[in-house]
Amino acid sequence: MRRPKLKKASKRMTCHKRFKIQKKVREHNRKVRKEAKKRGHKKPKKDLGVPNAAPFKEQVLREAEQRKQRREELKKQQKLDRQKELEKKRKQEANKKDASKVKLSEKKSAAKQKAKASRQSEKKSQKFFCKELKKVIEASDVVLEVLDARDPLGSRCPQVEQLVSQMEGEKKILLVLNKIDLIPKENLEKWLDYLNQELPTVAFKSAMQQKDKTVQQKKHTKRRSAYIDLSRSSLCFGSECLLKLLREHSATKDRVIQVGVVGFPNTGKSSVINSLKELHACDVGPDRGLTKCLQIVHIDKQIRMLDSPCIIVAPSSSALALALRSTADIDAENLVGSVDAILKHCSKQQIMLHYNIPDYRNSLEFLTLLAQKRGMLKKGGLADTESAAKLFMYDWTGAKVSYYSRPPPAWTLSPHLSREIVAAAQQAFNLQDLEEDNKSTIKGSKYPSEASSIAFQSLGFTEGIIEESELPEEVLDGEKTEASEDEEELTEGEEEEEEKEIESDIEEESNRTANGNTTSEELKANNADLGKLPTGKQLNIEKTSDLDDAYDFNTDYM
Repeated sequence: MRRPKLKKASKRMTCHKRFKIQKKVREHNRKVRKEAKKRGHKKPKKDLGVPNAAPFKEQVLREAEQRKQRREELKKQQKLDRQKELEKKRKQEANKKDASKVKLSEKKSAAKQKAKASRQSEKKSQKFFCKELKKVIEASDVVLEVLDARDPLGSRCPQVEQLVSQMEGEKKILLVLNKIDLIPKENLEKWLDYLNQELPTVAFKSAMQQKDKTVQQKKHTKRRSAYIDLSRSSLCFGSECLLKLLREHSATKDRVIQVGVVGFPNTGKSSVINSLKELHACDVGPDRGLTKCLQIVHIDKQIRMLDSPCIIVAPSSSALALALRSTADIDAENLVGSVDAILKHCSKQQIMLHYNIPDYRNSLEFLTLLAQKRGMLKKGGLADTESAAKLFMYDWTGAKVSYYSRPPPAWTLSPHLSREIVAAAQQAFNLQDLEEDNKSTIKGSKYPSEASSIAFQSLGFTEGIIEESELPEEVLDGEKTEASEDEEELTEGEEEEEEKEIESDIEEESNRTANGNTTSEELKANNADLGKLPTGKQLNIEKTSDLDDAYDFNTDYM
């Protein structure tokens, strides 16, 4: 074992090193003295006072005393200003709670009025939809009922077909099987055979991209139009067959015919009109109930199309029908129930393969896995199930998911139709030419395979509301009765968030007033605007000084 050192290390060094250090120190001191000499070192001068021999000594001393008094008075004034500023801040902080309570009550009343106005507008819109839909059916010679090829029976409304058959004037009805590119080819052929036994059915695929009607092509120019798209999504299939049937019917009538287009939301009514017109004549989109009123579109000299609002689903319908065919967007509270209704009628393995997620036990766990897969996360890494549910519903109501339903094994006549009505509908059109045109349409389009599609179990016809008297009593009497306070009051969490927002707004206003950037008149105007509600405009849808940077001696700048 090595013995530890008991003595401290010696500080001895060679003479060469010691003399070198001393030389460096002398040079540094010499350099410091030289720089100080250049700068000129000034010592603080001592106040020697006023000599006794100086003339006007008493006057000079009196002036000095007056200057001293003025300085003390200035300090006192600054101290008072600081105290006033502190009192002002204390008052503002004391009034914050009162102002927050007032603003919160105003926000609550504004939210109540807004909720009431939205409910009344929704009720009015349902009444208006019924009026416009009935107006379109009454004014039409031929009614096109647009069906979603993924669920043809679920998108059929027996009330509409029964109303058309009972009206005077020998109105004809045609079924348009839209979105045929989203189901397998074999399934499409089976559905055409099944539906043609009752009513004439046209296979149709709407164009996804259309030219804008506001853009006009210039003649005698070599410049290419920017909106022409030759991709497959811009192509339309089945338009020639449908126009051929309508022109033949117009020739038999020997006059211009009006063709009404009806159907449930997101079946593609406006897209069918745009495809026939080959222009963007009607607004289209994934939102439900986008078409609000009757719209007339002239296809040619013989055909006039009438676009209509969507059919309102009866509240007594199943949860699946309300989820897929409802006119309004689903509330956040009912989103999970709507997703659950769809998942119950699909194969779990196909859903897992389509969305690339593991096994799940219920709809809430499915939405959690889907949110994590798509990166929809809240603070703390929690899954945003509400956004995932909205995404899922947009996929199924739009043209994103390829799913299909099988027709019944044996055909039976629908209870709302009779043999005479079916025979009259088939005699009005040439079924042989229709069959040949449908075959050519099937050959031209592309289809997904059954392995990549989701099998869906349909529940049959969806009940709709045509007459205003059939609307629920809550809708008819909603304008007279006010909603209960429990529905209008905000939740505690929302109240806390609003209180924080209001307090932050008040702090910003107080800071601006303290800095002099906001006048009292502006504050009064801002407070007066807090209780005002933005009133929406009713659309008639039937017709198409700088401050100086001077120093303020009366303010104590800290």
